[in-house]
Amino acid sequence: MRDDSANSVLLVDDDPTLQDLLSTQLEEADFNAGQAENGIDGLVKLRDLIPTVIISDLQKPRMSGVEFISVVRWRFPSIPVIVLSGSIQRELPAEAKPDRWLRKGAQQIPELLQAVHDLARTTPDRAYIPQVISIPVRTRPGGAGYFVLTCRGCLRSFQVTSTPESKGGEQAATCVHCEARVPFLIEGSEPM
Repeated sequence: MRDDSANSVLLVDDDPTLQDLLSTQLEEADFNAGQAENGIDGLVKLRDLIPTVIISDLQKPRMSGVEFISVVRWRFPSIPVIVLSGSIQRELPAEAKPDRWLRKGAQQIPELLQAVHDLARTTPDRAYIPQVISIPVRTRPGGAGYFVLTCRGCLRSFQVTSTPESKGGEQAATCVHCEARVPFLIEGSEPM
């Protein structure tokens, strides 16, 4: 994807053939098409560029489409999401409801392009992006030899081994899921 986000679309799907086909169609329709192979990869791409529209499959490895859309809705509420899926699910959590839902298939490409155009027209020039606050996650020493942290990038929890050096003060860990830097502060400990 280019550095600017005007008319950009992030396509999140683990099928490289479909990604290439849709990217070509989107670029012919004057959109900059970026690709991500799964939800985690999609969240990593969102660190560098905020697209006008996101197109996502629901069945993906590493992070389901439902989980990915939920994180996008929480972190980037003004970016419209189109679900492109082989099956239509009737029940989705409210935080994962897409703006449009289309079935996968070559015959759906004109409808998909129209949906992207429609949603791009209604999206603000600069999507509202909540400010990322680098306040450390607060945690308490655990009795099992590790801390549990929740990443603010992917909203997943992970464990960090407690060492003698992790007795106090602000520290940082790398999220095992999306590799984001997660600052943390151990409560109940004395700063060094």
